Amino acid sequence: MKNYKIILSKIPTNANYEGYLWWSNAQKPIVFCNETLPNWPGETDNPFIIEGNLVNKENSLSYSIKFVDGEYLAYRFDLKELDDKEFISKAYLPNRFPSEVKKLCFKEFWRSVSDEFCEDMQVLKPAETVFIGFNCEEK
Repeated sequence: MKNYKIILSKIPTNANYEGYLWWSNAQKPIVFCNETLPNWPGETDNPFIIEGNLVNKENSLSYSIKFVDGEYLAYRFDLKELDDKEFISKAYLPNRFPSEVKKLCFKEFWRSVSDEFCEDMQVLKPAETVFIGFNCEEK
């Protein structure tokens, strides 16, 4: 399985994104609709980003950000590379988002792996869950 992990500062802030960043001192996330991003905080800065999901639709790149145990976990997904993979569309109701954001939309990708409990036959197992934008229709 490919490693998608990157350093937070490798996410370009000058591109246009759809998505959100939720800061540790905020009651609701900052929502971006085809906008550039602020500069990234340092690893020890406070407030910090609790979580974020961003998609650059122009370049088909999606980013996931979480702050866990004092460090940022950032992941970059190229949606063009994942095009031929099995997936299920997922849409979630947002909490504390602006009223114009009706759903948070993701693609849950599945990978074929050998399973010791199925006589080492190939089975599909959940792999990456990738943010694809807001207000998508569930298929």
